[in-house]
Amino acid sequence: MNKIMYLEFERCIGCRSCQAACRECGDHDAKERNYVEYVDFMESRQTYPMLCMQCKDPACARVCPANAIQITEEGVVLSAMEEKCIGCRNCTFGCPFGIPKFDFEENKMYKCDMCYDRSKHDIAPMCASVCPSDAIRFIDYDEMMQLRRKRTQMNLIEGKKPQEGNKWEYVPEFFGVYSD
Repeated sequence: MNKIMYLEFERCIGCRSCQAACRECGDHDAKERNYVEYVDFMESRQTYPMLCMQCKDPACARVCPANAIQITEEGVVLSAMEEKCIGCRNCTFGCPFGIPKFDFEENKMYKCDMCYDRSKHDIAPMCASVCPSDAIRFIDYDEMMQLRRKRTQMNLIEGKKPQEGNKWEYVPEFFGVYSD
């Protein structure tokens, strides 16, 4: 996999096309595995896309007593394997982003896996392929680094500085995430 996910939260226009595309993905059982959240529903209608951050050391996999959540060689954290998942829901409680969801009817966990059947062949995940505002992109590493440099320069010009000690430190370098 030579391409990576890149998120720019403030570009999200709340159209939810990413969710619709996710439901249409081949092995998703018509369930969306990404979400569109409100920044602060009481203050504004600004939204942002929320999908699995593919953590370096994923809490969801770490807390699974059945070792049902596998991590690919590329670092993609997959949904729980049905034959191993015991339905304890530790993964849903352990994830700092609240991504894994538990289906009580099917008795299984599901989460965003970057449409691994597509992304392992450098084909954009469904959400990235339909996002009209480019809030979710599937791009080359070099393009991500160029966007990051541009972003850092703009933040310096605007007098913004990065904050320390938050949940975003779990996100690996290959997953570009930016939010102001």
